[in-house]
Order: sequence, then structure tokens, then C-alpha cells
Amino acid sequence: MSTTAPPTQKPPQQVCDNCRFRKMKCDRGLPCSNCVVSSIPCRYLHTLRRKGPRGGKGRRLSQIRQGLTEPDKNHFDVSTPATQIQFNALEESNRSRGAAGSGGQHNPLLALASASGIATEHDKQRLAVALAAHVQVFMKHLFPIMPVIDRELLADSLRLDELSPSRYAFLLSLCAATRIQLKLDNAEEYDETSVGINTSLDSPLTGEALLAAAEQARLQFNVVDDLSLDTLLTSFFLFAGYGNLEKHSHAWFYLNQAISLALSIGLHSESAYGNLSENEREMRRRIFWLLFVTERTYALQHRRPVMLRNTISKPQIVDSDCPIVMHDFVNHVRLFELLPCSLYEWQPHTDGCQPQGVALSHSISNKLSAVQPAESVMESQRFDTLVTQQWLRVSMWRLAFGSKPNLVYGQGLVPALGLPFDAGKSIMKALGSVSQSSKDCHGIAIEQKLFDIGMSLADASMSASPMPSFEFGPQDLLVSVTKFLGRIRGCQSHLLPKLLKHSEMILGFSNPIASIDVHWPALLEEVPETVGDLATQGDESSSSTGSWQDACDLTMLEPGAASFMTLSCDDSPFDAEQVHIAGQVDIA
Repeated sequence: MSTTAPPTQKPPQQVCDNCRFRKMKCDRGLPCSNCVVSSIPCRYLHTLRRKGPRGGKGRRLSQIRQGLTEPDKNHFDVSTPATQIQFNALEESNRSRGAAGSGGQHNPLLALASASGIATEHDKQRLAVALAAHVQVFMKHLFPIMPVIDRELLADSLRLDELSPSRYAFLLSLCAATRIQLKLDNAEEYDETSVGINTSLDSPLTGEALLAAAEQARLQFNVVDDLSLDTLLTSFFLFAGYGNLEKHSHAWFYLNQAISLALSIGLHSESAYGNLSENEREMRRRIFWLLFVTERTYALQHRRPVMLRNTISKPQIVDSDCPIVMHDFVNHVRLFELLPCSLYEWQPHTDGCQPQGVALSHSISNKLSAVQPAESVMESQRFDTLVTQQWLRVSMWRLAFGSKPNLVYGQGLVPALGLPFDAGKSIMKALGSVSQSSKDCHGIAIEQKLFDIGMSLADASMSASPMPSFEFGPQDLLVSVTKFLGRIRGCQSHLLPKLLKHSEMILGFSNPIASIDVHWPALLEEVPETVGDLATQGDESSSSTGSWQDACDLTMLEPGAASFMTLSCDDSPFDAEQVHIAGQVDIA
């Protein structure tokens, strides 16, 4: 009996989709040899279009008729080819903007996830893992300072396609602020494996790239029409990022934008909290008081007015999900409640001693002394509150006596001139006893505050002799400050040379700039801790109570931790303990 041979399948007349994308020669097999070698599925799904002129369906004719009947729409004009190109470009822009309905659909960072620039689902997954890693780092190191993100953000970072544009912009801005504040871009200088959050990407993320992506993501929606906490916090974290970069025009703009959004939402009005759920109410209170502290710190540094007043209740402490964090946060807030609005409205006109300034300085300094930094539980927060308290006292002293306190020496104000010595003595012991991680986690503002204290110490030393009861002399106090600035966040502060130059007569340096290299090796005799040391130490800022998560019995990372580990694209999943951390803009 004769058998009919099965018909042989004809080879495709076109290259497979993968070879076309990879621009490789395809043998048109089923599957082709290139796909077999690469262990990828071979598909012929793409249909080639015949090139050359063909009969259309009247698309261009309909465009012309639409332009003639609606001449004002998009400024369409059919008079020249150039205007047609302009219309097509605008149409493409509107189409892409309209398609960006969620963060995952229009992702300005996906080019970093793929070397080819064309993102696949795998590239999106790798980017999501990298962003989730940044969120974990924030929760571990920055949440005690800025307790204003919710439990769901880690899980949200793993499903970018489902995020609203405002939520996606918020996620990017938080990751940008985290990366810049903790100097993760520079961590590779200390350990090539330190920045594990970039290992899943073909091109490493940088803080400024994340900032730019956050700003670009914001263009996908109207901020005024989306008055949400996500939109507000996006502005706040953009401020934090630019503040760390010391781009103060950008920082001040975004801080004011965040405050304006807070006022529009009603965070300043106690009556606006009545119909909210408990969780929503507490989160709004935390955001308001964080903005309150941030505005008063930044405004005092740059002599700007303030808008927020202490018009609402503080967030809960005992009944919160992180009572120790909130206890220390509220204790820090009390410092800034004591600053009257008249302080920000008063502008000194001379460098000489002004009776109004002396009276205001004395009054505020006495009130500030009532706050007890030792009441804070966590070491990092106790250190921040202490330094901020003494910096505020020195700032009041500086406002009273100006930049040349030596002009008022001999006018019966020697006790007032000695205030910087008292402040320096208060922080000297803390600088020597606090762990390096507790110093580094407060970032550039701690550097600025201690720099201001050091400059005031030098000025006071040149104006009046310290009180004989002082245990330490001005040189000892200055050395403790310069030692701090010589070794902060894994490197030397850029403020150190200026302080050394200003203090050369007190410290006895004939060439202060050269002394940075000559004199400091003996002074900085310990081996600097890198950001990796911070990770292995855990959170030393709460050495007496364990990590802040354990101390507060928090389980913030539990819902997303399992899914995060299963979504890891590498053989060994990212471990937040491997991330090396150093530094941050002090928002308070």
C-alpha cells in the first residue's frame, strides 16, 4: 500500500523577529540556528509591509480636510511641508503623552535597563528590582528621619505598570533623594560590590539621572489637578535631592511647591482631619511637621521667610506603628516650635551689636535650653537633636553679634560672647562618643551646622578669651569640629578648607590648606569606616535598643520582602545589607 508523504513545511520567506531585532543574518529555520544557540524562542510574528507606493486609505486627505475645517487646532497649517512636519511631530507627542497613563507605560529609566535601548518585560522587571532596592535602603536608614512613606510603597515599586503617574513620580523622587543623600554614587570608590542595587542594570543608575527621570515623569500629569500626598511628597524629595547637591534655587523652589501643596490640601487646618481614617490622618500630620521643621531650618540658613505655623496637633507616639521613631521625631520638632516668626522677619542691618538682636538671641537661647536631646532614644536622633539645638543657639548668637563679634568686645557682653564655647563643649563629647554611622546618616546639613559652629568658635576665640571654668580651650573645641569635617560620609567635607583658613590663628597653622594633608593623618588616626561598615554594623544609631524596626516592632518590609526576593533577576538576590551607605541632606 502506497503511503502519501506528509507535505514539507516551506521555510519562511523572511528573517525571524529576533534576528531582525539583533540585526543578524538568519537562516530562516524553524527554529533558526541563531535562536537555538542563544536559547531563545524563535518567532515569525512580525508581518513585513510591502515597500513602495500603494493605494492609501485617504489618511492624508482626511488630515488635510481636518486641518481645513479646524484651522486653529494645534495651529495646523497646510501651506508648506515644514508645517506638516510640525503637525506630525505634535501629533506624535500627544499620542505618546496620552499613552503614558501609568508609570510603567512611559518609563524614562528603561533605557538604563537595556543596552539596546528597547525595553523588554525582563528589563522592566530588572528596573523594578533596582527601584525596590532603593526603597529598602530608605526604610533601613532614612525612615527614622523622614517617617512619611507608607507600607505599600515597596510592593508598588515591583509593579510599575500598575502605578498612576503621580505614584510613579513619587517613587522616582524618593529613590533619587535616597541615592543622593546617602552618596550611593560614590560608594563604589570603597568597594566595587557595595552598590548591589545597580547590578541588575546594564547601565548604572545615578542620583541625578533619577532626579531627571522624576521631573520627566511629572510632566505626564497636571500637578494642580492632582492634589495628593504623592504629588506633595514628590516635591519634597526633589527638594531633598537638590538640597544635597547644593543647588539651592531648585531646592527652594521644590520646598515652596511642597508647602503650597500642603496648604492647598489643608494639612495646616485641624478641621480638615475630621473625616479621615486614622492612618491617613497620622500620615498627614507627619508630613506637615516634617515640612514645618524643614522650612524653618532651610529658611534660617538662607534668611528666608516662613509660611507654616504650628496650627495642628502632633502625630501620635504610643499608638503609632513606630513609637520610638515618632518619640524622637516629636522631640526634634519641639526645637523649632520655640522659634518665633519674628526671628524670620527680622533682618539685621549692621555687623555691630544690636540691642534688639541681643534680647531676641537671649530669649530664644534660653527657650532652646529647655529641650533635652538626651530624651531621644535612638543614638542618631539624639545626636541630631543635640547638634541642631547648639547650632540654633549659635545662630541666635550670630544674628545678635553679626559677622564681626570682635567689634563689641569690651561692652560688657563677654558672657554672651562665650556662647559658642558652651555650644562647642556640649557637642565635643558627642562627636567623640557617637558611632560613625550615627554621624553620617544626617548628611550635608550636619556638616553645615558644625561648620557654622566652628566658624563661630573661631570668631569668639579672636574676640574674647574663654571663661576660666572651661574644661576645654577653643583649640580643643575647634579640633573636634575639624576632625568631624575631615572624615564625614566616607570623605573629607568640602567645608573643611574654609574652616581651616578661618581658624589658622587659633589652630596655629601657617598654611591651613597644606595642613589638610600634613596634620590630619595623625588627627584622624582611626581607619575611616566605609559605607559597607555601616551595613555590617546594622543600625548603630540604636545600639542600646537594636534596630529601629525591631525596637518599634515594625513589619514594614514583610509584605514586599518575599515578592522582592522572588523577582530578583540575579543568581544571588539583592541584599540590603550589602549596600554601603554614607551621608544625607538633613531635612530637619
